[in-house]
Amino acid sequence: MKVQKKQFSLKTDDWVFKTRSEGRRMKIYIKLSKAESQQWASIKSAVIGQGTMSDGEFAKIMLFRGLNGFMDDLNKAMDEMSAEEKAEVLKEAGVEAEVELEIPVAEEDENPQSSDAQG
Repeated sequence: MKVQKKQFSLKTDDWVFKTRSEGRRMKIYIKLSKAESQQWASIKSAVIGQGTMSDGEFAKIMLFRGLNGFMDDLNKAMDEMSAEEKAEVLKEAGVEAEVELEIPVAEEDENPQSSDAQG
């Protein structure tokens, strides 16, 4: 099955989005307009109701839920591609294809008895 590529563009001219990495930590700053701030507050209150959650905690949840959804969409699209299409996409991305390995696992004896107990 041939996967259709969808393209979309976001108008980001007026966005202020900064990231700053400090060792293992990353800080993300997003500046919202007054209207966007009001929408953020409306969404947050609709989702958490009267509960108490900081904007930072809510933003983390929204970010990671979005990333998980994005990864699910990517995995689904990859599953629908032929082997040739997958190889081409991975080559363009500079990623090596996954290698499947069979790793032997020691089987446990279901009825363990020591040889000393038998004789």
